[in-house]
Amino acid sequence: MELIELSLALILVVALLGALAKRVPIPLPLLFILGGAALSFVPHLRNLTLDPEVFFLLFIPPLLFADGWLFNKREFLTFRYSILLLALGLVVATVVVVGYAVHALIPEIPLAAGFALGAVVSPTDAVAVSALTEKLKLPLRMTTVLNGESLINDASGLVAFKFAVAAAITGAFSMSDAALSFLLVAGGGALIGLAVSWLIEQLRLQLTRHGMEAAEIQVWLSLLTPFGAYLAAESAHVSGVLAAVVAGIHSGLHDTRFMSIETRMLAWSVWRTVLFVLNGLVFLLLGLQLPGVFHGIGGYTWSHLAGAALVVWAIVVGVRLVWMFPGSRIGLWLNRLHQPNMAAAPWRDVFIAGWAGLRGAVTLAAALSIPLTAGAASFPGRDLLIFLASSVIVLTLVVNGLTLPMLIRWLGVTGDDINEREARAARIAAAHAAIAELRSRLDHQDSADDRGFTMRLIDEYHRRIREVKAETGEEAEQVLPRIAAERSIRLAAVAAERAELHALRNNRRINEQVLFVIQQELDYVEAALLAPTQEARAHG
Repeated sequence: MELIELSLALILVVALLGALAKRVPIPLPLLFILGGAALSFVPHLRNLTLDPEVFFLLFIPPLLFADGWLFNKREFLTFRYSILLLALGLVVATVVVVGYAVHALIPEIPLAAGFALGAVVSPTDAVAVSALTEKLKLPLRMTTVLNGESLINDASGLVAFKFAVAAAITGAFSMSDAALSFLLVAGGGALIGLAVSWLIEQLRLQLTRHGMEAAEIQVWLSLLTPFGAYLAAESAHVSGVLAAVVAGIHSGLHDTRFMSIETRMLAWSVWRTVLFVLNGLVFLLLGLQLPGVFHGIGGYTWSHLAGAALVVWAIVVGVRLVWMFPGSRIGLWLNRLHQPNMAAAPWRDVFIAGWAGLRGAVTLAAALSIPLTAGAASFPGRDLLIFLASSVIVLTLVVNGLTLPMLIRWLGVTGDDINEREARAARIAAAHAAIAELRSRLDHQDSADDRGFTMRLIDEYHRRIREVKAETGEEAEQVLPRIAAERSIRLAAVAAERAELHALRNNRRINEQVLFVIQQELDYVEAALLAPTQEARAHG
């Protein structure tokens, strides 16, 4: 099957499985993996191989860039010690424990090769964690730590993997060299990501200042930013993964300052579509690879393989759970040096954060990049290492991922309302700012019509403030039904406008271009009316 035809077919499968996910109670990443595994039995797809370098280039930069763009920067600074203890300390602990355990369990695998496996399975998957946490109502602190960890530990895990593979090939390892290399690789990647993002931001600003701004061009420059950061960092032999993350964080801090409303709305739509397709393809390709991995290993019985897979999974999960409790207290102690009143996370939250350490596509791509040879000989246990890494992916997604909602309910872990409270306060503050601006204009308006319109607009803002305050106040039972009824009336009016618009087009009184322009205006109005309802549903 030709590459273009294959790509289109896989994108179609992603769309169909995405639609199916609305009707089946299976997490979307797992559904894509199952779909990929089923597709692996199609003759044209049976021998599909995944090039790790191509995979990293096509999928990892935009996905990590988007996660960095949306990441809560304020909370990252607040919980930075907890995040770094997981992203760095836990990675090292996982590498060491898994390495020694695998060497003891399967002596024919050298210790350095065991360390390589530990490095491969050490990073949690940012895509899987984001897909999981966005559907669950978890405390903001927990989601911040989980997402921050998964953004950084890709770089630390891949650096550890690089040195473990080198040790397996050469038989030599230096802790000081490894530490220095990590600082250079991570720091260089971060600096290049920052530089590329800044340069593209300056280009976009210059286009805007010289009247050459177009929403489509701005969005394409945004889409190209993660690839530019990743390729520049990789060409300099530093971390392309961290470069994409830092570029996303920098862009998230600055993009919203100069984007026009047209660019912003188009960017949201395009990025949402791109991320959905890329997320789906990542896990679909992961599922396509798994049957070949599981069948490509020989010399062991299935009972031995299954036992080894369960043991490695239990070690990975166990090390994480053991690390979480002292690690959370150490992070709290460090945070209290700057914020003395910071509360300790409940043990239930710490346990859930430990259980949520899912692995995904980065782990598989790193495993497949294990070299075929170590000097003149074959790389020791390569097929078995890939099998064990793949098993950890599947078991964390199936066992940890599927049981997580049940554990959250059983332990009584509930989300906080920090974002909701801040959103309400922001809406009220923004409305007060608008009222102040409108009142300042009253003193300079001579026209009675202008003053009348301004007063009506001020009344509208006062009404909006009362609605926001009523959402959680004692008047909610009386006010909210009225707000819902008024919104329903407004939506009915918009629906009538849209129906009349289509009737005019069907009667050939307007053409498609006129239809599109006015329908887009109606879409903006309807989206504004539906926004509070959709937000409440998302947090409900």
